[in-house]
Amino acid sequence: MTPETALLRVVTDALVADPAVAALVGDKVFDEIPNDRRGGAPPYVYVGPINRQRLYLECGTAWTVRVRIYAVTTAFGREQGWEVIEAVVQALDGRDDLTLPAPFSLQNRLDVTQAGDVVDPLAPKAMFLDLTTIVARDTPMEEPLG
Repeated sequence: MTPETALLRVVTDALVADPAVAALVGDKVFDEIPNDRRGGAPPYVYVGPINRQRLYLECGTAWTVRVRIYAVTTAFGREQGWEVIEAVVQALDGRDDLTLPAPFSLQNRLDVTQAGDVVDPLAPKAMFLDLTTIVARDTPMEEPLG
């Protein structure tokens, strides 16, 4: 497991479990763009690019991890897409209570750092948000020699 996949797991689980997100998209929260065989009829949420940047710490290994989350809809106008994005914001922004799978842990709360929409006349409407946090690899402390 990597810092990215550890964070991906808890973020998608939190979104599926959130009543406001579920009211808008049901259980259609995907870790990639769905195809027709996966039941990906809009509206739905999917996780787009994930990236990390190493933080140099003397006491361990940590990364700033950024996750882009999309809401896709085919409804007229932008209102439904922004409602879904706002539900995702409310479900995730400021969360510091999520437990990552070992050997990783959150070192900072989840922060929504930006949101926007994607304008493509040949595609369904998509809105996005960027989520940023710090993830560390937990390592046991070494006992001092003595």
